[in-house]
Amino acid sequence: MSGMLALAWRNSLCYFRDRASVVFSLMGVLVVVLLYLLFLRNMLIDAYPDLPGMDGLIDAWVLSGILGIVSVTTSAGSLQTMIEDRANGRSRDILVTPMTPSQIAGGYILSTFIVGFVMSLVTMVLSLAYLVATGCPLDAVDVVVCITLLVPSALSGSIVIYAITSFMRSTGAFSGFFTIVSVLIGFLAGIYMPMGTMPGAMQVVGTLVPASHMAMLFRQNLCGGAMDDVFTGAPAETVDAFRSDMGFELSLGDFTFTPETSLLYVAAVTLLFFAIAVVGIRRRV
Repeated sequence: MSGMLALAWRNSLCYFRDRASVVFSLMGVLVVVLLYLLFLRNMLIDAYPDLPGMDGLIDAWVLSGILGIVSVTTSAGSLQTMIEDRANGRSRDILVTPMTPSQIAGGYILSTFIVGFVMSLVTMVLSLAYLVATGCPLDAVDVVVCITLLVPSALSGSIVIYAITSFMRSTGAFSGFFTIVSVLIGFLAGIYMPMGTMPGAMQVVGTLVPASHMAMLFRQNLCGGAMDDVFTGAPAETVDAFRSDMGFELSLGDFTFTPETSLLYVAAVTLLFFAIAVVGIRRRV
């Protein structure tokens, strides 16, 4: 156990000491922020000209989406250490230690979770500071719930990404995968364009991604106060249409996910990918 913790600590230090790695792991988030500020913000606000206070709601909406994907992109970035260990032969040095293959995998997963959680927490603090500064209404209970949601979000992102990258051997393959994930996750989570405006097949694929469910849960809590202010007195049909279009609710066919079923789904997918990772470990032993 001490060896696993030492490996996790070493991997975490490798990530945070490499400033370029930290910046590039946030590439997906930075792309979302730039697109939002340059194009999406005014377009989304202008789509609802008769609803005052929409700017605060849209800000909270996009920041909630960022919270849903940051653990995925940073987890991928942190696993660069594992790929470099394999490419440079350092993994053979780790294998001759008393640690079992499962403990070695646990060390990489734990360090990836730490990175994902820390970066998500930093993003949460910055998001809350921005929303408070711009006067967006926030509820203390909702904020606490969002902070709690960072744990399953980081855990899911770290295990899913680890399971995929565990089969990679070259830095080139990892770089290509990382670039695809950084760009694609914003679409699948319904940030670059609202979920309701996507083609039907794209909506289904996006709904299957755990990060989309985490983004939905962050939206439901972080945007609650702004939703109440903007849609006070509005027809129920208008509110329902907005929630559906903007990804406040996810569904597959006739089944609509509740917060509880979304968390269960995220947990199930996480366990599935953990099993995939275990199978991969055993095949390499």
